[in-house]
Amino acid sequence: MRVPFALPASVVKLAGVALGSVVVSLLLAMMGALGHWSSGPGDVKSVSAKVLAGVPCNQSGQERISYQLDGSTQEATLDACGHQSGETVEVRPGEVVHLAEATVGATTDARPLAVVLLIFACLGGAGFVELFKRRPLR
Repeated sequence: MRVPFALPASVVKLAGVALGSVVVSLLLAMMGALGHWSSGPGDVKSVSAKVLAGVPCNQSGQERISYQLDGSTQEATLDACGHQSGETVEVRPGEVVHLAEATVGATTDARPLAVVLLIFACLGGAGFVELFKRRPLR
């Protein structure tokens, strides 16, 4: 006579929670990969600017630049060093002018991966709690 295979309810419940956690983490990761959590600068355009006063990198100070935006000439300080006066550089204008290639936040986010790793860490922690609950007290 064959005994039917039956899983305890707690194992089925834990497997369901684990599967649900994996599905939620993958959903959150895909949302991040598709740009729903992007912290990039968006549609900021870069413009050509002329360095008015360059500062060597071994001295303190800020470089002054001039650029045209929407038909008007604007002057600003550039958060860079080592450019020569009269040199043309590509910048992204804003409250603080940055070089176009060095804009902070222009890379892809690592948050989706962090969310997935956090979910797996939580699953691992829950597994350890389950192991310690089953251990007999001494």
